[in-house]
Amino acid sequence: MANVLTMNSTVTCGHVPPGLLRPTSAAKLAVLGFPVLVESGIAVIGPGCTAKQAGDVPCVKTGPITAGRSLKLRVGDMPVILATLAGATAGTSGGVPGTLKVTSAQIKLVAS
Repeated sequence: MANVLTMNSTVTCGHVPPGLLRPTSAAKLAVLGFPVLVESGIAVIGPGCTAKQAGDVPCVKTGPITAGRSLKLRVGDMPVILATLAGATAGTSGGVPGTLKVTSAQIKLVAS
């Protein structure tokens, strides 16, 4: 079981300084007033990530999601996203590819 991510969760690209995920959600399911996240709502990374060397590309969007989709809890026929979220970003900083990193999530609702 893992915590369900909501619009109030914090997800970064993993770089220093980090780019923060700018989620969107129209889900009717909410936890503490914040809609839960589904995969279509975790595509954009906001400002913060910076290029450190020639050839770097700041993280501005996510890449393929490799883990963190609920197997049981769905909203609008889409799995909700869990705190076990893993995946890449479409950027590099210091020659290091970005990876999605959950740094905070609500603790009221869990799913598998």
